[in-house]
Amino acid sequence: MQSSLVKIKDSASVFDAARKMKDSNIGSLLVEDSKVYGIVTADDIVFKAVATRKMDSSVKDLLSKPLISVSMDADLAEAARIMGEKDVKRLVVKSGQKIVGIVSQKDIIRISPSLYGVIAKRE
Repeated sequence: MQSSLVKIKDSASVFDAARKMKDSNIGSLLVEDSKVYGIVTADDIVFKAVATRKMDSSVKDLLSKPLISVSMDADLAEAARIMGEKDVKRLVVKSGQKIVGIVSQKDIIRISPSLYGVIAKRE
């Protein structure tokens, strides 16, 4: 789980988001206005901005929302099941209403490779 949460304003440019990800060595950023409401990933930048030549877009134009989350108390199998059902690569991890981290497919597969089939299941 990524516990160092890096945020970006939704009005930031695609370039600023990419630079922040590179500088922080991460693949996603939490997107906020007055509060966190979405996530933007490296894939979002590549597929929604670069590949479509919309580099003048703001983060708001690319982000994935609503945030899909899992409780900090959930086990890996539950996180994998949610990822498979929702077809997402990352989940926001919450303790109550507070965001405490982000868990990725790579995190789960690294810890428990047997859960790959659960994540890969698409409904």
